[in-house]
Amino acid sequence: MSRRDLDSGMRRTVASLTVATAVLVPAGAFTGSLWLLAAGAWALIAAVLLEMVHRP
Repeated sequence: MSRRDLDSGMRRTVASLTVATAVLVPAGAFTGSLWLLAAGAWALIAAVLLEMVHRP
């Protein structure tokens, strides 16, 4: 597995977590569901931490 493949996989993971955040937070706000808001917040935290730790 090359470095480029690992970078591509990490970008895909961060993008997926960002999309999950974009879906979960508005859904939680719209429905008033605290667990959806919390899941969206944790997805955002994970995406930011992954982006900060893994710099190609």
